[in-house]
Amino acid sequence: MPPRKAPDPNATPPRTVAIVVGSLREGSYSRQVARALIDLTPPTLACRFVEIGDLGLYNQDLDPKPPASWTRFRDELRASDAVLFVTPEYNRSIPGGLKNALDIGSRPEGESVFDGMPAGVVSVTPYKLGAFGANHALRQTFVFLNMPVMQQPEAYLGDAANLLDGAGKPKSKETAKFLGDFMAAFAKWVDATRDLGHESFTAFMRRRAAIAAAFVNGEAEPLDEILTRSDPATFFAPSGDGAEGAEAVAERYDADVRSFAPKGENRLEVLQARASGDLAFWTGYQHARARLKGKDEPIPMSLRVTEVFRFEEGGWKLAHRHAEQSGAPPS
Repeated sequence: MPPRKAPDPNATPPRTVAIVVGSLREGSYSRQVARALIDLTPPTLACRFVEIGDLGLYNQDLDPKPPASWTRFRDELRASDAVLFVTPEYNRSIPGGLKNALDIGSRPEGESVFDGMPAGVVSVTPYKLGAFGANHALRQTFVFLNMPVMQQPEAYLGDAANLLDGAGKPKSKETAKFLGDFMAAFAKWVDATRDLGHESFTAFMRRRAAIAAAFVNGEAEPLDEILTRSDPATFFAPSGDGAEGAEAVAERYDADVRSFAPKGENRLEVLQARASGDLAFWTGYQHARARLKGKDEPIPMSLRVTEVFRFEEGGWKLAHRHAEQSGAPPS
């Protein structure tokens, strides 16, 4: 056996694709087709199943303390670059379990795991219409979920009972070619959407919270990575002073972070967050118990904050921050 080739450390890692199967039955045609698609996936994608069978019905009352299955599902989607739905058709629409998964992933409001995520759809049926109704009912939800879905090639797989053999392999060269071509096109779609599109602002805001926590602990590098390097840029501090211009703002942040010591606590309370085109903002509160250098006890702070971001150089960049004392006690 020839020696295994060492991985190229400079190679681009594959994009992670969540495969969501609409049927809960282990031996369903949809799951069989999904496995065949995975076998024919180009190396630029890494596919994995994200299961929906254990998800209880969505109930908004459970949002404050979501069931473990909801958290697991949301976390697996957040860790994915794209999602491919493979589904049968129930009563000219999508199965109830799949609709429930979409509801769970899209909530709580403003925290959808699907926002901006590239998507693909394959509909599967043993009948002749190719589960057309399910395919388009699912695509309709993508409009509200803000998911860019691959338009071509479409995949309506009829006569599913005769497409694969007992080992789950395509019976014909034509079927193998169609499935392989679909996954090759989907790989290109994911690359194009991720590279030319925007990081989901919802996903970015999760990163922003971590960056804010690092700053309060005296770590400058995470914030430095998201600061704009181009004008206009502004910063207004709670003390009433500020800075204008990208270079001056960066210097101000660098000076401020040096006053913080480790073991501080920080939480963002987001009241509103929106993105439109190349601009985005969030407004709310920043609650912190910061440890300042030379001080023994943490200092409680509660700031009313508005931040504005521009999408440039492949990511969201902080262009404006306005913070003022809120008068509310930190929580």
